[in-house]
Amino acid sequence: MENYVDQYFSFVIDLLGQIAKQSEAAIHKTAEVVATAIEHGGLFLLFGSGHSALLARDAAYRAGGLAPAMALEDIADGDAERLEGLAKFIIARYELRANDVIAIISNSGINPVPIEMAMLARDAGLTVIAITSMTHSQAVPSRHSSGKKLYELADIVIDSRSVPGDAAIQLPESTLKSGATSTVVGSAILQAITVQVAAMLSARGHEPPVWVSSNLPNGEIHNNELLTRYRSHLARYQMASLSSTARKGNQI
Repeated sequence: MENYVDQYFSFVIDLLGQIAKQSEAAIHKTAEVVATAIEHGGLFLLFGSGHSALLARDAAYRAGGLAPAMALEDIADGDAERLEGLAKFIIARYELRANDVIAIISNSGINPVPIEMAMLARDAGLTVIAITSMTHSQAVPSRHSSGKKLYELADIVIDSRSVPGDAAIQLPESTLKSGATSTVVGSAILQAITVQVAAMLSARGHEPPVWVSSNLPNGEIHNNELLTRYRSHLARYQMASLSSTARKGNQI
């Protein structure tokens, strides 16, 4: 029997190589705007619905990650990502500031929740980054009433280059495929952005606000200092703007 483990790893390694070459400019541009935002007190926000939420969570509050990075929680855990209007309630729990940057992750880029998150973030003056598969997105129609897709609403688009349907490996004696790639490459893209941002801030003379493992000596001391610095910005329900944002959500 053919070695499908090797086939999958080879596919992913090749895909990562393609992204490193063909999406490099967009990744560097994203790192530039995120570094500048953090330098001026802004945040790097991340949102994904369903499995894409895993990527948003993985890029925030972890060893090696940026302290001013925050994942916005999908309150329906992906079960209602086709429901128009839901994004208003998700985003109403957070304070959006014009100097923030948001990365919205969606492999297909066609469902209403990530599309409306991009619309709401743009209206609030944020820089919008889309991490999406252009091949998939351009092959299928939008599920939003506007007819728009995520990549059409972003300031910067990073192509994950995942195949339509995400599963990449054709199974023997079957019409089905297995082996998703969007999580692997999406995480690599976000970590590449994170490393470049931290390096840029260091080169600009700032101590990079990067979490360290609490399992390392003095790790907790380092992280507690970052928590003290950023806790108020990373908390949900920023009361200064919640009332007006929530009212917009209640107009649905």
